[in-house]
Amino acid sequence: MSTPCAGSLLAPRTLRRPLWRAAASAPMRVSFAGGGSDLPGVARQGGGRVVGAAIDLRVRVVVEPFDRGWVRLEVASPGRGQPDGGAEGRGQPDGGAEAGAARVLTRRRSDPPRDDLAFRLLEATLAATGVSDGVALRVEAGTSPGAGLGGSASAAVAALFALRASVGEAASPEELSSEAVAIERERLGNACGAQDQVFAAFGGLLDLAFDARGCSAVRPLAIGCPELVPALSAGLLLVDTSVRRVSGEVLDRVDAGAACEAKAELVAAAGDVARGFESGSLALVLSGMRRGAAAKLRLSEAASAIAVCMKQRLDGLGIEVLRMCGAGGGGHILIWAPPERHARILEALGPCLVRRPALGAAGVRLDPDPAA
Repeated sequence: MSTPCAGSLLAPRTLRRPLWRAAASAPMRVSFAGGGSDLPGVARQGGGRVVGAAIDLRVRVVVEPFDRGWVRLEVASPGRGQPDGGAEGRGQPDGGAEAGAARVLTRRRSDPPRDDLAFRLLEATLAATGVSDGVALRVEAGTSPGAGLGGSASAAVAALFALRASVGEAASPEELSSEAVAIERERLGNACGAQDQVFAAFGGLLDLAFDARGCSAVRPLAIGCPELVPALSAGLLLVDTSVRRVSGEVLDRVDAGAACEAKAELVAAAGDVARGFESGSLALVLSGMRRGAAAKLRLSEAASAIAVCMKQRLDGLGIEVLRMCGAGGGGHILIWAPPERHARILEALGPCLVRRPALGAAGVRLDPDPAA
C-alpha cells in the first residue's frame, strides 16, 4: 500500500456549503524508532523507515452548516471537549486557569483567511476541500498544540474527513494522509515529515517506509506473540513536559548533514523494533527503541535536552527507555519501565501530567452525532 505525497493542492476548488453535520476523530501517535528519517531531505537519501503506533488520545472535529456567507472556526483548549482518558491527573500543563477557554473566529466568506497560528491549519483544510461557505468547524483535543504527538496532523486528517462527509464525499486513508501532508508542506510551508498523517489516517501499529515523495509503503506490524503489545503498553508512560513548541522551528535548527548521517542508525533502529514485534521479543523491541533514542540524541542534543535532564533526575529507578516524542524541544517524553516500578517513577515526577497510552487505536472515523 502506498501513500505518496499528493500533487499540488493549490488549484482553486468549487465553493461548497456543508449539507449536514458531521463529526470525525483521528488518533495521535507515538513512534518507537525511526522518527526523523521521514523528513523529505533525509528520506531522499536512500529512504526512511518509522515504526510506531496510533494511541487512544484523539483529536475531534465537528463540521456543521452555518449562516450563508459566513465562516466560523473554533479551537477548544484542553478541558473542553473530549477527555484524554489515561491521564494520571497530575498538574495542568496545558494552560492552568486558562484551560477550558476556546478561541473563536467568525468572518465573512469574502474576507481573506486569517493567518493567525491557531486557525491557519483549519483555513487550509477549508481551502483544500472547497467547503468554505456557511460552515462552522470546531476542533477539540485532549492536549494543546506542540505536544509532540502529531496533534496538528490528526486535526488536519479529521477536519478533511469531516468536511468531506458534510458534503457526502468519502475519502480513503491514502487520500487523507497525502492531502494532509500536502496541506502542511504546500499551503503552510511547514518543514514536516509524513508519519503523523499516516498514523492519523490508518491507525493501528505500523511499519512505514518513506522516499523523497512521502510515505511509499504502509505495512501493519507483524506481531509474533499476542502478549507482546499488552506487555509493551503496560510499561509505557507519556510525560508532559509542559513545554510547547512548533515542530517546524525545531527541525529548522537541525543540521541537514547531521540528519542524513543519523538516518542510517534511525532506520536500523526501526528495523530492530520491527523484528522484535515479528519475533515476539519485548527485549528486542526495547533495544531498538533505546538505539533510536541514542540516534536522536546524537542528531540534536539541544532538541533532547529536556529528556537528558529527566533521565538524570530519574536515574536509578529502573527506566529502560526514555526519549523525546516528535521533533523534540518540548512536548512529551516517552518512558518505558516495568509496571512495578511506575509508582516510584510517578512519585519522582511530582506534578507532571502523565498519560498511559493504549496502543493500536483506530484510524480516522466518523463519530456519533454529538447533538443526537
